[in-house]
Amino acid sequence: MSKGTMGFVYGILLGGIAGGITALLYTPVSGKKMRKQIIKKKDGIMEDMNDYYEAVEDVIKDGKKRAESIIDDARKIISV
Repeated sequence: MSKGTMGFVYGILLGGIAGGITALLYTPVSGKKMRKQIIKKKDGIMEDMNDYYEAVEDVIKDGKKRAESIIDDARKIISV
């Protein structure tokens, strides 16, 4: 995955986190209730981040396999 794509993904994650926190802080609720909401949101965000991590990991593994295949093909062509 390119550097720009990773930056975009991180930007989306950070924007979502910042937006969620801002929404919670501007909602008129008690401190105890707000803490519970923040904990719930944190857990959801952590799950989303794990999903994104796994997806990025799969893309990187696929890219590595493709690169290795291209290198093997190039070596075969050069050795002929």
